[in-house]
Amino acid sequence: MGLTASLDIGSEKMVMALGSEERDVVRLTGIKILASQGMERGVVRDWEKVKTCVNSLMTELLKDREVEVMNVCLSGEVLYMGEYRVKVNLQKRVVEPGDLIRAGQRCREIAGNGREEELVDMIPVAYAVDRGELVADQLGRTGRELEVTYQVYKADAGYLSQMLRLFDGRGIGEVCFYPAVRAYGEALDAARAGNMALIDLGAMGINVVLFRDGLLEDEARLPLGVRTIDSDIMLAFGVNASQARKLKHEYGQAVRSACKNKKIQIPDTNLTLESRDLATVVQSRAEELLEGAGYLLQTWGYDRPEDKIVLTGGGSRLEGIDTLLCRLSGHSVERAVVRRIQTSREEVLRTPEYMVALGLLRCSDSENGEERPGIGKKLAAGLKGIFGI
Repeated sequence: MGLTASLDIGSEKMVMALGSEERDVVRLTGIKILASQGMERGVVRDWEKVKTCVNSLMTELLKDREVEVMNVCLSGEVLYMGEYRVKVNLQKRVVEPGDLIRAGQRCREIAGNGREEELVDMIPVAYAVDRGELVADQLGRTGRELEVTYQVYKADAGYLSQMLRLFDGRGIGEVCFYPAVRAYGEALDAARAGNMALIDLGAMGINVVLFRDGLLEDEARLPLGVRTIDSDIMLAFGVNASQARKLKHEYGQAVRSACKNKKIQIPDTNLTLESRDLATVVQSRAEELLEGAGYLLQTWGYDRPEDKIVLTGGGSRLEGIDTLLCRLSGHSVERAVVRRIQTSREEVLRTPEYMVALGLLRCSDSENGEERPGIGKKLAAGLKGIFGI
C-alpha cells in the first residue's frame, strides 16, 4: 500500500492532500490548506515564497512518511493545448485494450517533447472505428482501423524543472504534473457520469468544462473571476480589500430578491450599509460572470434542460449562486461532490477548495506498465481510468 500526495497551487489557496491506495480504493489520510504566496493568476512569480508554502504543507502533512508519487496540478495559464489525431490498425479486427495502448504510444511519438516544451498529459476526446461515427465506448467494436483524437497538454520545460525543485530533499519518489481537467474528471468520476458541465468559479478566472458520454468534449478559461466582486464592493462602498472580502463572504448574496433587508456593519468600522445594496452589487457582477460561462455552454450545444451543471471553486460558496445560475441557464445546478475517495469526514468531499487536490489523488491510478510522457512521469490513466482508457 503506497502513499500518494497531491498539490493544488491556486492564486489564493494552496491545498495538499495525502491518500493511501489499495486496489481501486483511495483512502484520504490527510488534507491541509493555507493561503498562497508568490502566485499570480495561477503562475509562480516568486519561487522562494511558493517553496516556503509547499515546505510548510509537507512538514505538517507528510511528516516522516515516504511518498511514492506527488501529483501536481498545473494552471491553464502555463499549459499549451493542442489536438492530435492518430490511427492504428486493429490487430484482431476488434478494438482491444492493447489497441488503445498503441494509439497512446503513437500520439506520444507524434506530440513528443521539444527542447523548450515537455509533454504533460494526453486525454482522449473522441474515438472512431473505420472513420465511422464518433463513439465513447470503443472496446469490442469491430473494424480494421481505430482513430483516436487526443487533447494534448504541454508546458515550458524550464518551468517544470523549477516546479520539481520545490520538492528537493523531501524524499518524494516521483513528481507528476496534470491539467486541472484531469483532476476534475477523476474527482467527479466523469467516465460514469454521462453528460455534465462543470463551472469552477475561481478567484482570478473561471474554468468551464464539458463532458459528454464520459469523454472530455470542450474546455475554456474565462479571464475574470470572483475577485472582481471584491473590487465592485470596494468601489461601491468605499471600503478596502479586506473589508470587501469579509462583506462578500459573510453577507454576500447572489439573488437580491431573496435578501431580507437589514443593516450590515462594515468590518472594523462603526459604519453600516443596507444588505440589499450589497446584494445588488454582488448579483450584478455574478450575473456577468455566469452569463459568460453560460454563453460558452450554448456555443458548445449544451442546451438541454435535463443536462446538469456542477458548480465548484471558492465562488460556489456565494449564497444563491446556484439559484442564479439555474435561472440564467435553464439547467439544473448542483454543488460538486468528490467521488471515489473514502474518508470519515464527508464534509471534505463537499468542500470546493479541496476538489482538485482530491481528484489528483485518483490520477495516480495505474493498471499497466506504460510510462507517462514528461519529466519523471508514470502512466496515470489505466484502462479503467477516466475518459475511456
